[in-house]
Amino acid sequence: MGGREQVVRRDNPPVRGSRGRCSTALGKRGRAGFTLIEMLTVLSVLAVLLAVATPGLASLISANALSSAQSELASALVLARSEALKRGASVTVAAAAPVSGAEFSGGWRIYVDSNGNGVYDAGEAIVREQPAFRGDLRLATTSSATTVTFNGRGFLAPATMVTINVCSSSAPKSYQLRIEPVGLADVNETTGCT
Repeated sequence: MGGREQVVRRDNPPVRGSRGRCSTALGKRGRAGFTLIEMLTVLSVLAVLLAVATPGLASLISANALSSAQSELASALVLARSEALKRGASVTVAAAAPVSGAEFSGGWRIYVDSNGNGVYDAGEAIVREQPAFRGDLRLATTSSATTVTFNGRGFLAPATMVTINVCSSSAPKSYQLRIEPVGLADVNETTGCT
């Protein structure tokens, strides 16, 4: 072969059981974590995104709370009517802490009015209670009524239509619940607090 020998040099042979030298392109920096500049950059980007998203998020939360309050009230009225039909007795949805212009905002109680006096008395069966809603939600009847009573046949007693407006000062839309004398409820979407 021409008299030349090929020499293989191994200055640092690998030691079994050890990692040896770092052979990645990142070197030792790859194990150090984030630098201060990288962390501040990420935090500033997150701050900008949060500042942009916050107004839309507040509006979304307000609209969701308004829709939830309307749904809770509508389901309470349906439950009261079905309990009245099932029991063959008067069932009342009464405002828990009525305030003029926001009669049902403080929550309500659904109870069986066994003696028919229109007032909750000790010993009468409570079907369900709803706690108060947050401050800017307003649930108000147009006639300042603080109770909605269904008789044993599922009709309103007295037989006059009840209208309840559900609105919020921070939401552009609102809801109007109308309970017909026959006991059926209808929900319409409206605009603003009326």
